[in-house]
Amino acid sequence: MMKILRRLLFNILRKHKETFPKILSVEFTSACNAKCIMCPQPEMDRKKENMSNEILEKVINDCVGKPLKKINLFWMGDSTLDKHMIEKIRVVRKKLPRVKLYLSTNAQLLTHERSRKIIDENLLDVINFDIDGINKNTFEGIRVNLDFDVVTDNVKYFLNYKKTCGKKMPETRVTIIDMRPTKDEVEGFVKYWSGLADKVDINHYNTWGGTQDELNYDDNHQDTKHQGKLRESTQTSFDFACTHPWEEMVIGADGRVGLCCLDHELNEEVGDVKKNTIQEIWQGKAINEYREKQLNLDYASIGSCKDCNAHTYQSSKLWAKLQR
Repeated sequence: MMKILRRLLFNILRKHKETFPKILSVEFTSACNAKCIMCPQPEMDRKKENMSNEILEKVINDCVGKPLKKINLFWMGDSTLDKHMIEKIRVVRKKLPRVKLYLSTNAQLLTHERSRKIIDENLLDVINFDIDGINKNTFEGIRVNLDFDVVTDNVKYFLNYKKTCGKKMPETRVTIIDMRPTKDEVEGFVKYWSGLADKVDINHYNTWGGTQDELNYDDNHQDTKHQGKLRESTQTSFDFACTHPWEEMVIGADGRVGLCCLDHELNEEVGDVKKNTIQEIWQGKAINEYREKQLNLDYASIGSCKDCNAHTYQSSKLWAKLQR
């Protein structure tokens, strides 16, 4: 029964020919002011740079009139390092008014002035604050180079200013990664921030294609009954094709396009927006070859996929649903 269901899902994906991605991740900058212990960005070989206005304009123009639903205004870096972040968001908002704009930041450089502009001008639909820890020692041990007091002050200012203005936008989220260094603080974290932000997210830990140390612990996911079996191999009969190549496109600060948001080095490059349109890349030979490999569960031949635990996590969620 499971094999039949898996094959049915594969056939649906093969026939599903989206002409344009649903989600774009646009890297305003590949630089970051933190050296987080669970992130590969500090050791990344790619050049640390801001996206030029020319590349951003090209990306935006490629999206006009297309069925794009959401743009993540970040990727490997923290967009607040770009001194022109607010101006860039304004341009995106003006040209793509119906597309949801999402920003995730560590908030160290989210000044009060920037917060007021984002809220007053309705520049974002969602803003996420990454805060891994409820006390200073835990936080600064994970998010190295950041100051717990500065970050929490900036986040609380944003939340309070939005409340004072009576604004609904942007939706505010605060996240913590459920991993060994935070496992004793997750409950308290959720309790504390639930009364302040619109939503509190608990994210699973991923190893960025096997490039980062394993920081998960045994009961990290709800579906622990099947987790061990799923982690033994990404080639089990219960695995499914990863959804990323059919839904999301990631565009680096230099305009190159990667297979997935976890391909932080752009090793699986599928195009360049300086040379082709987003639609051409999305329907191009390079990305379709990767899609076919994933449909055939040939993860071993894809460097960024062969040791990726995000795929295992996706599979485990599907497994849990299918067992209900």
